[in-house]
Amino acid sequence: MNQIKLNQERTGRVSIGIKTPIIRTGDDLKEIVIDSCLSAVGTFQDKSVIGITEAVVAIAQGNYVTPADIQADIAMKYPDQKELTVLFPIQSRNRFMNIMQAIADMPQFERIYVVLSYPCDEVGNRLVSDKDIFYSDINPYTEEFSANEFYGVFGRPKREFTGKNYIQEFENTNPAKVMVRLCNDLGVISRYCKNVLVCTIREEQRRLHKEILKDYGVERVFDLSQVLSKSINGSGYSPKYGLYGSNKMADGRLKLMPRDCQSFVIFLQKEIMERYNKHVEVMVYGDGAFKDPVGGIWELADPVTTLGATSGLLGTPKEVKLKYIASKYGAEKTQQELEEIISKEKSERRKTDDMASEASLGTTPRRITDLLASLMDLTTGSGDEQTPLVYVTGYLK
Repeated sequence: MNQIKLNQERTGRVSIGIKTPIIRTGDDLKEIVIDSCLSAVGTFQDKSVIGITEAVVAIAQGNYVTPADIQADIAMKYPDQKELTVLFPIQSRNRFMNIMQAIADMPQFERIYVVLSYPCDEVGNRLVSDKDIFYSDINPYTEEFSANEFYGVFGRPKREFTGKNYIQEFENTNPAKVMVRLCNDLGVISRYCKNVLVCTIREEQRRLHKEILKDYGVERVFDLSQVLSKSINGSGYSPKYGLYGSNKMADGRLKLMPRDCQSFVIFLQKEIMERYNKHVEVMVYGDGAFKDPVGGIWELADPVTTLGATSGLLGTPKEVKLKYIASKYGAEKTQQELEEIISKEKSERRKTDDMASEASLGTTPRRITDLLASLMDLTTGSGDEQTPLVYVTGYLK
């Protein structure tokens, strides 16, 4: 097969999905990453970036939990309690429904309140359109509904792609004791019962929800980062993220976010330098930040985009808006003169964090790791492409 040869002077950023063998628990991921990259690109380049999706790091570690593990930890956090409020879970079959089923199957709970935010959940899964909210004269910040009350006002919700009604999906985990409420008012929610499991993904918002609930008198408030943050009877665990970022596996287990990712990326970078005398940057990435323009759903179900990154990936890009340079000087400068102006502007940008200059307008100071995670997540794809590694060139200049 003929290989594509790239002219480094004529190409910018290049993102390549790297195929690997099927990665299993106990595999030497370091060697798989190195061998797979070399098989695909031939040789490492200085300032290239290797991305490893968090899933294969967790799989190699064997970082799994069972429904019984989840139940055991929750039972310890809410000892002898008969009621529980599950607050703001996302509407996702692979991200949350196994967790919900495990909770619903716990004999100790006689009543479980599942509180869904509306008009949509945290990542954009909709139960009702903004248009329908507006013309109903309903204030979603204050008005509370049971499932049947919600149906009476808005009809039964139907997911854009799957046709699922997630109100019903939650109820079906145990119709005898699971009650779905649709409410955004934490003051009202605090009156359901004195035990709450907060499922909000974004950390700052999660902390706020917990603080407000405690101010309203809720006695026992935990969030998903505190469930399976330690091993239960030899189970997997995630010290920082707990059940956040977990994914359904074929055998009923859940894969957690991997551990010790920062140590892994530093070790891999060092190995490549020692073996090949090439300085590469390495990161372990989760969800990027793609928003589906049809369904309106954000690909942000992981608590962070990046679980570990070498030091060269820290900070924000120091970019120059080329359209501004071209419009300001294009009519009177030659190509060579424009290139020199651009080079000078880039050099000046790297010396400062000032984002107010005209040449930097429109270059939002996002973190490099967030930008790369989005690029890598889209390159990897959500399906069976067998490319859990991404090799990027031309990003770091």
